[in-house]
Amino acid sequence: MLRASVAPLNLCAECDEIITNPICTECLADRMRLVVGENNPALAQQIQGFPLDGGINCLRCGKSMAICAHCFSKDIYEFLREENSPIAPEFASRFDFDIRRELVDFA
Repeated sequence: MLRASVAPLNLCAECDEIITNPICTECLADRMRLVVGENNPALAQQIQGFPLDGGINCLRCGKSMAICAHCFSKDIYEFLREENSPIAPEFASRFDFDIRRELVDFA
């Protein structure tokens, strides 16, 4: 009797959802620094990826990853709201990954 092998679930370490857009935090942080740096270069330098090995590889760099784009973008959005709220709405529009749907106070 043949048994189907089941692929391991590629779950986000933060939200426990399946990672459907596998771009690692380091690759996302690179792009986020560019966007934030247009308005505030010093703040942009504080944005860093959080490498964490997982069951899926980044589409851009191929490194193992375990945090979804949604969770990382939401974490950076919240950091920006705390540090410099005028940049936060523009950031959320560029790195949405469904975070705007969750945010009650977007403005």
